Amino acid sequence: MSTTTLMTEEEFAALPEGEDFELVEGELVPLSSSNYLHAHVRGELECLLRLYFRGNPIGEVASEIDCRLGPGLVRRPDVAVFLRDKLEAIDEERVPLPFAPDIAVEVLSPSESAMDVNGKTLEYLAGGAREVWVIDHKNRQIFVDTGSGVRRLRGDAVLETPVLPGFSMPVSELLQAHRGSRITIE
Repeated sequence: MSTTTLMTEEEFAALPEGEDFELVEGELVPLSSSNYLHAHVRGELECLLRLYFRGNPIGEVASEIDCRLGPGLVRRPDVAVFLRDKLEAIDEERVPLPFAPDIAVEVLSPSESAMDVNGKTLEYLAGGAREVWVIDHKNRQIFVDTGSGVRRLRGDAVLETPVLPGFSMPVSELLQAHRGSRITIE
């Protein structure tokens, strides 16, 4: 018979910076390392959202930030959008943030299963996220889950959301083949 010592949220918050774990039902769950493609897609989306918020100061975007979704449950979305009401409640020194982002974004990595991501999506929504975006670069698609339905966007479809009025981004723009596409050496 084995026993597992569960970790409290306070103990989780006291972990050294740079530790790559989430807290699920009181247990530490290691996060996989990002590959270049994962980091690139995350960075591109974060950049596009920052540009949006410069012209529409209704919120902010952050990446890799711990968010408490419920008792003993701390997840770290790849990208997180926080609108004004939640921003005003953020203690910038506190780990984890005491709530889910308004929009949580997960970029699929090769080590994640569909079941893992589906479970995370349900946790974000139950924790108070208004939307969860799952970016599947390999299959060039984005799933948007609002809790009342899921939209699958591919090709020339445009990612738009009532959570971010006026925001629109062609799926193909975010998920374009990128390696070397912007670099010209003469």
